[in-house]
Amino acid sequence: MKMKLYLQRDCSSLDSRYQIYDEKGGLRYTVSGKRNPSGESMKLRTPSGETVCRIRGLGFSSLCVYSISTGRESMRLNIAVGSGRAAVRLSGISFFLRGDVLMGSYSILDADNSVVCVVGKDFAKGTVGLELNQPERELFCIATAACLDHLSVGTVPAFQAT
Repeated sequence: MKMKLYLQRDCSSLDSRYQIYDEKGGLRYTVSGKRNPSGESMKLRTPSGETVCRIRGLGFSSLCVYSISTGRESMRLNIAVGSGRAAVRLSGISFFLRGDVLMGSYSILDADNSVVCVVGKDFAKGTVGLELNQPERELFCIATAACLDHLSVGTVPAFQAT
């Protein structure tokens, strides 16, 4: 069963990052975050306020490292920028990315090359659309899309590191 979700940037408060809506326009999650000297801490919450996913990010001049945890599982997202390119590596879950992550058009694939999620940025609406083919991976797909959209490294070509 496919599911569509939309990430929209939320600037309503200093801690707000994103609101995630379903295809009917219903609020499904919010992402809030706080910056600290060593990076950023974000939380993916249900509308009732329950934290369902935690994201911890460390940012350096050419490397961003995100740790994403749902409490039961965790993964790491490493993004290295240099030589006019960006390399993305995921570990902990058998995901890999294909496409142009910096332009917001990519797919999240599983180890068997099955498409878990297709991500596309709608510049006119200011949203990031996610088409989930594996709804059980919803939280990790949302967190990955939020981290990559949150990254501000310019528009250089990206490739998947192996």
